[in-house]
Amino acid sequence: VRRDKHGVCFAAIWVDDTLLVGDMKAIKKTIADLQAKGFTLKIEHDLDDYLSCEIKIDRAKKRAWIHQPHLLKKLRDKFWNMVKDMPSYVTPGTPHQVIVRKTEWKITPEEQATYRSGVGMLLFLIKHSRPDIANAVRELTKVLDGASPAAFKELKRVIKYVLDTEKLALNIKPEVENGKGKWSMVIYSDSDYATDPENRLSVSGFVLYLCGVPIVWRTKQQRSVTLSSSEAEYYALSEAVKEVRFIYQLLKEMGFDVEV
Repeated sequence: VRRDKHGVCFAAIWVDDTLLVGDMKAIKKTIADLQAKGFTLKIEHDLDDYLSCEIKIDRAKKRAWIHQPHLLKKLRDKFWNMVKDMPSYVTPGTPHQVIVRKTEWKITPEEQATYRSGVGMLLFLIKHSRPDIANAVRELTKVLDGASPAAFKELKRVIKYVLDTEKLALNIKPEVENGKGKWSMVIYSDSDYATDPENRLSVSGFVLYLCGVPIVWRTKQQRSVTLSSSEAEYYALSEAVKEVRFIYQLLKEMGFDVEV
């Protein structure tokens, strides 16, 4: 964050990709200062692609969409022949599906390499634009070191769902009255109860919305065995509250007035 007489400029840095957001005079001054220090910059004025994500912005309607067509193309090129004859599904994964680690039936080393590659691609989709597949893929990650034929079949089902819904994108439409006032933060959390037959651990999940836009989502197996569904829900809630606290402190540090 940089504040001076020219205004405020926020810099988001990922390796060698930098996104500048803020007052135009402050952005231009930041660029000029970086160039004066000897940095060679490739400047793109329109934000339409960042970290391999396609970003479409409708300034008139004050909304945007984040999509990952490059990754989806790689997924289609590698897996389409495996899944093209499968039916279309209305859910990312098989309802109530639990992948078991301890099984005598394992796929071949070549299939295991393909399995890890597919799960890795899906995880990157979840990170930026597809929170809807997060829980199904979480199950798949349990057997990255030794999947069963059933787990490999489930991977192909998730990939078929993703390819059938590849036009879906993350919708960004901030709900800030007249662009002023406090930023609102809302989080929803949930859990199941003791669904893993091997360890009886429950699964937590949450989605955090900032001004009506989902900015953080997570699904994760809990680390301890809970003795009731209520305890599992409180565990999930505690994980959600920790994330709220972190985002709240980060936004306050950036100078935003946040209402939880």
